[in-house]
Amino acid sequence: MKIGIVLYDKVNLLNFAQISDFVRGLDGARVKTYALKPEIVDEVGLRLHPEIYAESLYGLEAIIVPDGIGALSLRYDEIFLSWIKGALGAKFKIGLDLGVLILGGAGFLKGREAAIRGGYKNALSEYCEFIDAKMCDSDGVISICELNSEVRNALFEILK
Repeated sequence: MKIGIVLYDKVNLLNFAQISDFVRGLDGARVKTYALKPEIVDEVGLRLHPEIYAESLYGLEAIIVPDGIGALSLRYDEIFLSWIKGALGAKFKIGLDLGVLILGGAGFLKGREAAIRGGYKNALSEYCEFIDAKMCDSDGVISICELNSEVRNALFEILK
């Protein structure tokens, strides 16, 4: 499975590392990091360099948007969202906590349900119905609040 993990300014590095470690352990997973620009700065100022930048997300089978405070503003950034929309054909669109807001901004949550930590349910309600759960799979758009062992097992079953 061709998987792209999206990096963006003010991404949560710990959340990125956790989901990256998880998907790289899947059989047959071909994982690459993608960004719109050549250098990304995480929430605490670390500089990251994606494997692929400024290229279309078209052709990915799964796109993953990690958590990060930067998602709060990027969900309104038309240039960034246009780039994210390149993954429209991906079978799975996965948003981790605030990352789901980017999927919402790109229009992937229309007519669906999603989960997010409680303090951001009003922001999520701009795009879809809020579900109080650790994980929600709504027709291939998967929102994850916490990547614990239970959620990892459920995600493994979906992606295998």
